[in-house]
Amino acid sequence: MAEVGEKKGVFGIPLLISAVGFGLAAALLSYIYLKSEEKALIEKYAGREGRPVTVLVAAENLRKGALLRREVLSQRKIPAKFAHGDAIPAADFEQYLGRAVEVDVAAGKPILKSFLDDTFPVDFSDTVPLGRRAMTIQVDDMNAIAGFLRPGNRIDLFVNIPSGFSGFSGGFVTPDLVDTLPGELRDAIPASLLEVARTADSSDSDLQTLLSGALPKDVILPVLQDVRVLATGRDAYREQLDALRYPQQRSERNFSTITVDVTPREAALLTAAIDKGDMLALLRNRDDKTQADFSTLSARDLFSNAFRMAEAAAAERARVASASGVDRRGNLVDAEGNTLMSREQLEAAGLRVNENGELVDASGKVVDPADLVVSADGRVMSKQALAEAGLSVNASGQIVDADGNVVGADELVVAADGKVMTKAELAASGLSVNERGEVVDANGRVVDTSQIVKTADGKILTSEQLAAAGLSINENGEIVDKDGKVVDPASLAVSANGEVLSSEQLAAAGLRVNENGEIVDKDGKVVDPASLVTDANGKVVDTAALAAAGLKLNENGEIVDADGNVVAAKDLVMTENGVLSKAQLEAAGLSVDAEGRVVDASGRVLDAREVAQVAANTPIGGGSKRIDLIIGGSSKDGVAKTTTLRATE
Repeated sequence: MAEVGEKKGVFGIPLLISAVGFGLAAALLSYIYLKSEEKALIEKYAGREGRPVTVLVAAENLRKGALLRREVLSQRKIPAKFAHGDAIPAADFEQYLGRAVEVDVAAGKPILKSFLDDTFPVDFSDTVPLGRRAMTIQVDDMNAIAGFLRPGNRIDLFVNIPSGFSGFSGGFVTPDLVDTLPGELRDAIPASLLEVARTADSSDSDLQTLLSGALPKDVILPVLQDVRVLATGRDAYREQLDALRYPQQRSERNFSTITVDVTPREAALLTAAIDKGDMLALLRNRDDKTQADFSTLSARDLFSNAFRMAEAAAAERARVASASGVDRRGNLVDAEGNTLMSREQLEAAGLRVNENGELVDASGKVVDPADLVVSADGRVMSKQALAEAGLSVNASGQIVDADGNVVGADELVVAADGKVMTKAELAASGLSVNERGEVVDANGRVVDTSQIVKTADGKILTSEQLAAAGLSINENGEIVDKDGKVVDPASLAVSANGEVLSSEQLAAAGLRVNENGEIVDKDGKVVDPASLVTDANGKVVDTAALAAAGLKLNENGEIVDADGNVVAAKDLVMTENGVLSKAQLEAAGLSVDAEGRVVDASGRVLDAREVAQVAANTPIGGGSKRIDLIIGGSSKDGVAKTTTLRATE
């Protein structure tokens, strides 16, 4: 019995599994049936608005101006009642490929027909406006603007062409037509030749040959300007992208042709230019509507253009910009807020902004920014220092002297103490500026600019020159004599040999400095300081006194004798009877007293005749005197023949 029970249990397990399986299948079928019934009931009672529709959506974020391509599109089912009336059915996507979206579309959002640009051209010819033509021309890398040229850009087209092909030749320069030539061509012909052409016979072949030779061989002419590029290579212009302010798309960077938008006449002109000359394409801003300001140019214009550019550069270097204040970042700015000098540049110039926002110098003294000007090379100068140098700034930003003459900013030297001098003034005083910007003398020794002054006639005086005249500069920067008495710089002048002339020295010579800073004699006649020298005793000697002694000043300001030998000023002595040299006096055992009188060893004053005899016996030049010799025989008039020799002592 037990065996029978075991067999029944074994056969019961499969039956149980089968029953469970059939039960699950029945349940699944029941679920499917119920869902289908539910869907049918929903559709029955919801109507058409509840049915789902499949619409076109963005597979990724689309930026304004993007083109619809298969890879950026997807589809999605949504209830019909939620579908926008402008939504695009997914099945119709192909007819919208290539269109541009006019708005940004987020990924997963439906793409509406109203989002798309309906003006997209079907054919390239649709990009050509009515009445105009598309013309393709060959370009090299230069005329392709190194590949940066894009469809929709605007260009100017010029041609470099032989003047014979340009329509101009010497044969056209006739009396009737000479003044109708373009100014650039007319300026290329010498004025004298043009004058002949105005009056000569137009059939004169020699004249025509001359005129032909005067004309340039090649000229550059404007052909077309403000021309729209319809295509670069095979990339066509898409106007709708411009309307959306979106860059023109390109598939190729390198191209050898461009297609331009021209009229039929312009196409003919362009063909003629390409056939006879070398084309040059220039890219212009799409909003720029200006035209070329010339009719012809040639290689000859390169020289005048170079000079104009040099003059413009020089004019720019000559200008300065006036400061107005300091901005919150510590930069020096003009009235429009443009930065003239950065905070770092100001600090390098010895200026800084303090905690109160004031501009101060190295000593902490407040500096008014409106008193400052900045040169093109970044140097800062004060208007006060310019005024002390007799200079000012005009309305054009040019530095001018008292007579209104422009002084280039690059010709000015700004000393460490802010003093302004011109390079010409320094050069006239034997000074210059080295490569480090330091003022140096003829020996290259650096000169302390705080110890230099300027005289009324514009000469720069160093402390050494002042010391030689018994003058110095005190702690207040004033010139003082040996007694500490202040000396007005306007009363000082400089002689031809570089010696400082005080008012006392000038007065002793019957000279003075007038209110205009000029040296004048007792009659008010202006005397050139370059005609004055000082002797060994500091007395002023003029050219008249030198001439009486057989001396003169050469072009270098040196004293020379009749033979051109240089005579040192320190070897000369001015007496009441004229100029003598120390050598003359010593040879005769003579000297000069305080009143300028020549005296012998016993103190006896020599008269003018005796002084003249001393001068005649011993020439100042050194060591030679004139000797007349009889050489024998007689001339036709009975006078004995003589010759004059110059003998050394």
